[in-house]
Amino acid sequence: MNNHIISVSSLLTHGYCEYKYYLQYVIKVKVPITVKMKIGTYVHLKKEEAFLEQAVPTSWTEFLDSKEYVITKEVPLKTKFENTLLIGRVDEICTDKDGIYIIEDKPGARPFDSFKNQIFAYCYIFKRNFSEKTAKSIYAVLRDRDTNKEVWKEQFNLKNEFILIDILNRIKKILNKEIEPVPTDNPNKCRACIMNEQNICPYSLAKNP
Repeated sequence: MNNHIISVSSLLTHGYCEYKYYLQYVIKVKVPITVKMKIGTYVHLKKEEAFLEQAVPTSWTEFLDSKEYVITKEVPLKTKFENTLLIGRVDEICTDKDGIYIIEDKPGARPFDSFKNQIFAYCYIFKRNFSEKTAKSIYAVLRDRDTNKEVWKEQFNLKNEFILIDILNRIKKILNKEIEPVPTDNPNKCRACIMNEQNICPYSLAKNP
């Protein structure tokens, strides 16, 4: 069986449309960098710079043991899942006496399943890396990037983990070309999709003239 690297951010594409995922990650259709992407990168960079200006270096042991509210940002995470490497960079991780909070910032954030599954993937990697070092509960948190308001929070549990593993196994089958990817049946997604704008997707429900 083939070895693969799956980025956590790619779960957003898979949740949006499996066929888009296939085009982007199997066929390797090059996706142009949009203005929206550039703005997102810039905002994340400025937030990280502001954080680093006042951050105090600490070890993971000190961070995990903290009873006070402390944060770290732009944390690279990875874990081996069977023959697959799952990697990503989470926007923010916080801790206090009650738990660990894995936080993703999204513009105009709404609790779509694809957003939830992305954050659950970060929770899964964190759990696999640090479960022996802390007994604190892990929480998935979606936050509005522009208002800084919490939109959704849920404790990461075995049910979330099993759902995530099912998604990862399906993605691996798509990457191995063992199954056919299912295109979305939502024309609104098609209209907003870069693959439709470039007239690449044969299944688009919103074909450009």
